[in-house]
Amino acid sequence: MLKPTEFTSVQPENRTTLEEALEFAWHAVIAAAERPYPNLKQPQLTNADFVSLLAEERGVLDWQPNDTLTQRRATTDKAFAIHSKAGTRSGLKEALDVLGFESRVTRGDLPYSIDVSAEIETGSLDEALQQRLSARITAYKSERDSTSLQTVRGATVHTRLGVLTEVGIVNDCQPYTNTDAISTTPAHTGVLIETYITNDSEAAQ
Repeated sequence: MLKPTEFTSVQPENRTTLEEALEFAWHAVIAAAERPYPNLKQPQLTNADFVSLLAEERGVLDWQPNDTLTQRRATTDKAFAIHSKAGTRSGLKEALDVLGFESRVTRGDLPYSIDVSAEIETGSLDEALQQRLSARITAYKSERDSTSLQTVRGATVHTRLGVLTEVGIVNDCQPYTNTDAISTTPAHTGVLIETYITNDSEAAQ
């Protein structure tokens, strides 16, 4: 492991402490990676330790360590798109969607007001979730805009239509008797035919 005392910066003398710290962190991550390229600068594919450095490089405003790795990767990956649309309803929607929510951002009833609805299928609708969403909205909304936030539980519902058809055909024949023929046999031969045709269709899946 490289120690700070063994690190030599390539930045000019007027560099800030933060800039030098970031440079050291980048150097340490790259040195520890077996094959850092070509995925080094791709947030969805790079090493997990490198995602936060990419977020700093791309100027991510809302960075929470309690977010999942998937959420942090998505936030970093969409950072440029979110920045370019910051302060707009579409920008707010994209900023929330990368956290894994299905959101709706609409114009409010009052001037410079925005209504936000975030749908979640799993997890708790608790105060911590409200605070997390509020922090993301505050980071990317316009300063003049006021917002209202509503979290709702989402569910996937499948509707199916089934048809059951039953068809019955009955053919009843009386015992056959030949009245025109003369027979010396006292017994009669009779045939009773009953035919049932049933078609059962199961409900459509």
